Amino acid sequence: MKKVLIITSSLRQRSNSDALAEAFARGAADAGNEVETVTLKGKELHFCRGCLACQQTQKCVIADDAPAIVQKMYEADAIAFATPIYYYELSGQLKTLLDRSNPLFTT
Repeated sequence: MKKVLIITSSLRQRSNSDALAEAFARGAADAGNEVETVTLKGKELHFCRGCLACQQTQKCVIADDAPAIVQKMYEADAIAFATPIYYYELSGQLKTLLDRSNPLFTT
């Protein structure tokens, strides 16, 4: 059994991204996986400051919801992202989270 983390980033209620995430979660659970869904809606996510302190400590210095989500990303065997596409790009909320996941990629 694998740990599957689904991260949704739409700010709308009952969005298409949420419907996609729910269908993916059902399929992953039916296949015998442990599934957790995290929605970025309502989360406090500040922009990365580019201080690179995380390169030394493997932890972000900003106290908001991002470190807990990044920890879930670290512990997951598989991650699925469900995001609306705005102007041919992923949502700003998801981009901010991905920027803040830099502690996962330190050497």
